[in-house]
Amino acid sequence: MGLIDSVQGAAALQTTHSVLILGILVGCSLLCVAMIIERWLYFRKVDVNPEAILLKIRHALTAGKTDEALSILGDPDGSPILLLIHSGIKNSQLPREQVTELMRACQMRQRAAMEKNLGVLGTLGNTAPFIGLLGTVLGIIQAFRDLATPQAQAAGASVVAVGIAEALVATAAGLVVAIPAVVFYNYFLKRVKHMLTEMEVVVTEMAVLLSLKDSTAAGGGSHGRAS
Repeated sequence: MGLIDSVQGAAALQTTHSVLILGILVGCSLLCVAMIIERWLYFRKVDVNPEAILLKIRHALTAGKTDEALSILGDPDGSPILLLIHSGIKNSQLPREQVTELMRACQMRQRAAMEKNLGVLGTLGNTAPFIGLLGTVLGIIQAFRDLATPQAQAAGASVVAVGIAEALVATAAGLVVAIPAVVFYNYFLKRVKHMLTEMEVVVTEMAVLLSLKDSTAAGGGSHGRAS
């Protein structure tokens, strides 16, 4: 309530630079909230269980029934892991090494999608405290200037109240923006690393399934010739 009362009382909004600093921080806070919501909805949407999906398509893939495997997989709908599996199935007719390389390329593209806007959050988390600190410094400078005026000799320390309030509000506003930005940046970064690990596992498991497909095809061909 103290911070809100200070702002409502306009103690920190009586100079141009204080209005500018707080305006920038308000804009940063709105941008931060927008980025957090966007990334939260994205990771919630693409959260899947790759192990369960691979179990579903295992039989169809090892039997060489790519259309059936794609039907079971369904629409990837922007999910990095589903798109990775989809890429492997679509190119399963190629040699295993080439399929693996194509899946690696798909993984790198999806990594860029997963890390989208995280740089913005990281920048806000690192920059907002310095913007608040700038407001603090400017407020203290204003306070010392007020101390040098003739009114300060008559009114005493109350003359510098505006500058001190300006400094405190700017510092608090900078921290209010920076703390959630840093927290969610680290959280989303952890989600990205977890998904990248799962994608590495998917690439390996898909390579094994494709090798089983090749073995099955070779075994079927040998049996046919023997007959």
